[in-house]
Amino acid sequence: MAAEVKLKLATADDAAAVLQFLRQAATESDAVTIPHLNEVTVDQERQNINLINQFDDCVIMLAMLDGQPIGIVTVMVLEKEPTAGELGVVVAKQYWRNGIGRLLVEEAEYWFENYSTLKSLVLTVFTTNLPAIKLYQRCHFIQTGTTTEEGRPALVMEYQPSK
Repeated sequence: MAAEVKLKLATADDAAAVLQFLRQAATESDAVTIPHLNEVTVDQERQNINLINQFDDCVIMLAMLDGQPIGIVTVMVLEKEPTAGELGVVVAKQYWRNGIGRLLVEEAEYWFENYSTLKSLVLTVFTTNLPAIKLYQRCHFIQTGTTTEEGRPALVMEYQPSK
């Protein structure tokens, strides 16, 4: 029987596994741009997850396989635009192109539509990350602008529910 990927809300107990997963993912993709990732302690990550879970309009969910995270999706309120949430998705390289990213994006969209009070769901993706751009387009994100992230060109996209 094939192992099953399960989604779960992250808890403080997941902090060590989340940090390990993100650090590994950062070595596999230049699209993982989390400031000071290698300096974050497990205790700090526990506090971060607890803080995220206290807010109604923030979420952090994990795709788990055999008890280990293989993907993560976050929605964080934008400081400059408190009615907008920014989507972030990371999938372990060995699981790319297996539908994990889509599963995570669709779960975040479901959460956005049914549980958050946010008015918009946005993301930024490097223009060179064509598989991610195609995924976001299939998941009803449209390009609303361009920007520069980490000195590289990026697209700004916004979720447009198909209602």
